[in-house]
Amino acid sequence: MKTALITGASQGIGAAIADKLNYNKIKVILVSRSKSKLKSFQKNLKFHKNSLIISKDLRSLSACNSIAKKIKKLDYLINVAGATKGGKFLNLNDNIWEDGFNLKFKAAVRLSRAFWPALKKSKGKVINIGGGAARNPSNTFMIGGAVNSALNNFSKALAMQGKIDKVSVSIIHPGMTLTERLQKLLETDSKIFKKSVNRLLKERCKADKIKRPTNPDEIANLVLKLLKNRNSNFKNLSIDGGKIKNLK
Repeated sequence: MKTALITGASQGIGAAIADKLNYNKIKVILVSRSKSKLKSFQKNLKFHKNSLIISKDLRSLSACNSIAKKIKKLDYLINVAGATKGGKFLNLNDNIWEDGFNLKFKAAVRLSRAFWPALKKSKGKVINIGGGAARNPSNTFMIGGAVNSALNNFSKALAMQGKIDKVSVSIIHPGMTLTERLQKLLETDSKIFKKSVNRLLKERCKADKIKRPTNPDEIANLVLKLLKNRNSNFKNLSIDGGKIKNLK
C-alpha cells in the first residue's frame, strides 16, 4: 500500500485530497495544527484505519523534522498547508509576512528536504499546492502572491533535482476555490472595498474569465491523476473553475 503525507489536511483542499486518496486505498498521514479537527475528519474517512494523524504547527523547523523522524517510509508528500493573510499593505507588518512564509513556503521546503531520502528510496512524488496569486498579483493579497511565487520557483528547481534522484515534483495553482479560507479573504476585501462578498466573487470570476470558483474535489482529482501518472515530472498546472491548464 502506498503512503501519502498531506499537510493542512483537516479542512479545505487538504481534507479533500486526503479523502480522495483514502478512498483510493492509499494510506494517508494527516498533518494539521488542530488535533480536534484532525480527529473529527479522520472518523469520516471511508477507510479510517488506513490513516494516521499528526498534530504539529509546521511554522517551526523542529516540528517539520520531528514528523520526518516518525515516518520512515513515504511515497507521496503533498504540501497544502498555508494561511497567508490579506489586507492593506501598510497593515501587514513583518510578523504577518514571516508567518505566511513560515507556514506555506518554509514548511514545504523543510518537509521536502527531510523526506527526500525516503522519497528517493521509493521513487516517490512531491506535489505542492500553490495558488493563482503567483501569476495574478493583488494589492490586497501581497503575501499570498509572494509566497506562491517563491513556492513555484522552488518547485521548478526541486524538479531538476528530482530528475537526478528519480523523485517526481509538480505544483498545482488553484484559482479561487470554495473553502473557508476564501470566505475569510473575501470578507477582508469586502471591508476594504466596501462591496458585498457575493459581488466581489462575481467580479473576480469575471476578471479571471471563469464562470465559477473551483471546488476542492476538483483539485483532489487532479492530485490523484498526477500520482497515477508515471510521467508527471515536472507539471506546473493551473486549475480555475474546474478547467486544468497546461496538462499534457
